[in-house]
Amino acid sequence: MLPEVISEGPTHRFGALGNVLVTLYWGAPPAEALRDRVPWVKRALSRYEGLGLLVVIDGRADGILPGAAFRDESKRQAAEYGDRFRVSASAIEGEGLKFALVRTFLRGLAVVVKARFPVRFFDDVPSACAFTAECVAADEGPDAAMLQGAVEAIRPASLL
Repeated sequence: MLPEVISEGPTHRFGALGNVLVTLYWGAPPAEALRDRVPWVKRALSRYEGLGLLVVIDGRADGILPGAAFRDESKRQAAEYGDRFRVSASAIEGEGLKFALVRTFLRGLAVVVKARFPVRFFDDVPSACAFTAECVAADEGPDAAMLQGAVEAIRPASLL
């Protein structure tokens, strides 16, 4: 099953598989990217009790962190829809200082957002997919293999 593409741009691609939004970043996304996902969130909430968010930071990411507008939009969406999310799992591929900074930024954002659902960070995609699948299983969400396939389906060929 291929994911529905929700948004794509020079820094990101978002896809949806069942009740999970799969996001892939290889650069700092603009706040508009987050706004692109709102119609999907609204549609999905009319069909599912709970949603999942699977975030992948590609190992070739440029290391530039999202700006204030992105953080503000993330907080706004968490406040509006957070009670319906079951999980946010992030796989941060890559080694070194820039990826350590990305991990620190995302953990900080998770604290600021004050999520009402589990937020976890992983070094690899399979682990993040397994955790996401476990958290959305009660809502008949996709399994780990399906989620891993969705990540690879939305990963641009230029990043392979």
